[in-house]
Amino acid sequence: MSVGLPLSEDDLHAFADNQLPAERAQEIAAVLAREPALAGRVAEIKRQNALLRDALDPWLAEALPHKLLHASSHPPARSAWQRLRAPLAVAATLVIGVALGWYGREEMLRRDGTPISFSRQAALTHALYAADVNRPVEMWASDEQRLVTWLSKRINFPLRAPDLNGLGYSLVGGRLVAGNEKPAALFMYENADKQRISLLVRRDDVASHETAFRYAREDGVSVFYWIDDACGYAISGRVDKAQLLAIARVVYGQLAAFEAAQSQRP
Repeated sequence: MSVGLPLSEDDLHAFADNQLPAERAQEIAAVLAREPALAGRVAEIKRQNALLRDALDPWLAEALPHKLLHASSHPPARSAWQRLRAPLAVAATLVIGVALGWYGREEMLRRDGTPISFSRQAALTHALYAADVNRPVEMWASDEQRLVTWLSKRINFPLRAPDLNGLGYSLVGGRLVAGNEKPAALFMYENADKQRISLLVRRDDVASHETAFRYAREDGVSVFYWIDDACGYAISGRVDKAQLLAIARVVYGQLAAFEAAQSQRP
């Protein structure tokens, strides 16, 4: 299993927008057929593009203001500079608008509750709640069984809170958080130095057998994440990459053992 994306984000966006030569598009299509996680990312990009078109295309259908139509039919005499000034201003506005639109696209999607990727969702969620000294969770570890039962019902998937005491991290508690379209479960852990890590579990509609660990770093938060069957898992924290990978492997092993035991129940 490879670690890391075999294709760049630019490749995925160009493929989703049908902007690639036929030969390159066929190469990427072959990769997507082997990589369900990347295929899901392309589907997400296309969905985001559709949301933007739905939001912005109606502007193009609006009628031009009467004053502009009147001005265009009665143009005053202008100097050469005056004739060039308007096209130059339009060109400058277009360049600035495209730049602001592209860089503002992520912020608009975030305001609409659509994080750009699972790793970014995990990082943003961790940063938001791990920084809360007094109430980082909705239910505390002292009521762990009720917490696990409640979260399992809310995301419609049997959960367990991995035991990380052997790695120096004890369970603080957990909470329900917003996913892309469905709720997700968050388990928070803390070590003796009050350093926190979190496990985010998100149920997806499409099952996948892609279990490779992938690493991302979002706004100073390290994230190891993987997809197993119908769930995505992400371990996040402001910790060393090697340390976080070791934690992710322990979590993966415990969850795999738990799911195997669940499947054998009558």
